[in-house]
Amino acid sequence: MKKMPKAGFLPLYVKIYDESTPEMRVVVDKFVTETAKKLTNMGIELVCAPVCRLKNEFETAVASFEEADVNFIITLHAAYSPSLESYEALCSTSLPILMLDTTYNYEFKPYSYAEGMLYNHGIHGVMDLCNLLRRNRRQYEIVAGFFGEENPNYEKLKKRVMSFAKACLIKHTLSHSKVGLVGEQFDGMGDFRISFDDLNDSLGIKVVQYDVEKNIELINSVTDEEIEAEYLLDCERFEMVADRDTYNFSTRASLAVRKWIENEGLDGFSMNFKSARKGTGFPTMPFAEASIAMSRGIGYAGEGDVLTAAFTASLMSVFDEVSFTEIFCPDWKDGSLFLSHMGEYNVALSSPEKKPVMGVKDFVFGDADNPTIVLAPFKAGRIVFLSLNPVEDGGFEIFSATGDMLYTPHENQQNTVVNGWFKPDMPLEKFLEEYSYAGGMHHAALIYGGDEVADVIENLKKLF
Repeated sequence: MKKMPKAGFLPLYVKIYDESTPEMRVVVDKFVTETAKKLTNMGIELVCAPVCRLKNEFETAVASFEEADVNFIITLHAAYSPSLESYEALCSTSLPILMLDTTYNYEFKPYSYAEGMLYNHGIHGVMDLCNLLRRNRRQYEIVAGFFGEENPNYEKLKKRVMSFAKACLIKHTLSHSKVGLVGEQFDGMGDFRISFDDLNDSLGIKVVQYDVEKNIELINSVTDEEIEAEYLLDCERFEMVADRDTYNFSTRASLAVRKWIENEGLDGFSMNFKSARKGTGFPTMPFAEASIAMSRGIGYAGEGDVLTAAFTASLMSVFDEVSFTEIFCPDWKDGSLFLSHMGEYNVALSSPEKKPVMGVKDFVFGDADNPTIVLAPFKAGRIVFLSLNPVEDGGFEIFSATGDMLYTPHENQQNTVVNGWFKPDMPLEKFLEEYSYAGGMHHAALIYGGDEVADVIENLKKLF
């Protein structure tokens, strides 16, 4: 679900100025307060540290940020600040760092020398600190420019700050995510296969496994009144072609999954269709619930892929229009890719030309009852296609590519299979080659949006 970025705001200064020219603090404190107000007005929740000058003050400030569970740190050099006072505290934390490289005045001319030099030389404090951070392999981001309305590029600066802030929020959400798993990870699929301990240690993802026996009680707890209320809602938002008996049975299982998500406080979930069996707490595949859950901001991925489920959930903390997806087939002639899956996509991203259809899927993959399924083509629009991929040495990298989702209504197809056609901006052959060189998994996500979305994802890549 969408959240607000939360940052620790760290103003840097030097003690010698408090001793030699204490009157400077009136202007310094005003500059810090005004900058903090601008960041807050942009939509960033701030945890503000006092102006820091000495090593112990920086240590206390960073500790307070960690205790407040911020997403990242924003630094502001209120004047020169010697790096040996601050760099150890900043290297001791894993929080991302965004350095505002700005000053008090937009214009600095010869007549400004006398009164302006002490207030406008913070940029060489940034240089000093960046050198120490670089030498200690500490990653940081820089946004340089005058942070005020006089600057014609101010809006661009704000967008850059917010883009990085949103990327940090996504990464923070991922590292605090709690994902449910129904069944086991699909046998033989190796790309997303990572031990749950390793997922927790490397990314902070916690996996909660669905207790089939215990959740028979959940299915039995679903009332006829709850099913009827869901039916009336589904008749409003979908074209209903499923027979009522199958609908009632399938919805009872779907609502049990929904209750499980709520009871466990899950951010997302994944399920393996091979685990569905008659007469258990998981008697049919809740395809409809997976698709509807994504429209509510619950992350999802198929086949027991808890990594991608957590990733889609984290993307939903910033973006409204996110879905799990999978590349199935290429159209070499048109340069596009057919995106599909067994029965799951974000129904909120359906093409508006026609209501999604809720029907019944003939389930032939095991001893499970036929489920209801919601189907419609993905709507047309600009998208970013992306995946979070395990790579060498236990690391992770993000691949992303921009392109268009095409609206291709196929009357004989749209009610039988999840479908969408993605045309990358780069040639199809190049896309497939680059994706495979990057170790791109066969499970992925998509986000509707243009350059703003792409900018956030480019910043997110830097955090892995």
